[in-house]
Amino acid sequence: MTRDGFETAYEVVVEGVLTESVAAELTARGLAVAPRGDHLVLRGDFADLAQLNDLLFALDDLGLALVSVRQTG
Repeated sequence: MTRDGFETAYEVVVEGVLTESVAAELTARGLAVAPRGDHLVLRGDFADLAQLNDLLFALDDLGLALVSVRQTG
C-alpha cells in the first residue's frame, strides 16, 4: 500500500535469537515474525519512513543484526 508516495509494506530480514522479549517488542510494533533458515523475517506496514527507520535503529538494541530490507507492497 502506498501513502503519500511512501511504500508502506516491507520485509526486514535479520539474524539473531527470537526471545520472548524480542518477540513481544516486534509484535507490539505490529510486525509478523517468521523464521527462514538462520534468519528471522519481519513483515509489516509502516506509516512513514521515520517509523521504518525507528525499527532499523532498534534492531541493535534487540540483539538483531540487519541482513536486508525490501519493499513488498
